[in-house]
Amino acid sequence: MALTPEREGQIALIVVKNRMEKEGVMINKSTRRELGNLAKETGIDISELLELTRKFVLEMVDKYLK
Repeated sequence: MALTPEREGQIALIVVKNRMEKEGVMINKSTRRELGNLAKETGIDISELLELTRKFVLEMVDKYLK
């Protein structure tokens, strides 16, 4: 059975969130620059990367620090 693009996206999100939870997230002065570099490398808009990163980090904060 071939994966649909939607299912690929769902799997990718699960994998990214799992890795972030296991490895942790370091936020410091260079985080925005690193995301900017990633945006250039991947062609993803920086504002989208920032929004998604913020969402994931806040989800982790709510999950573990409530």
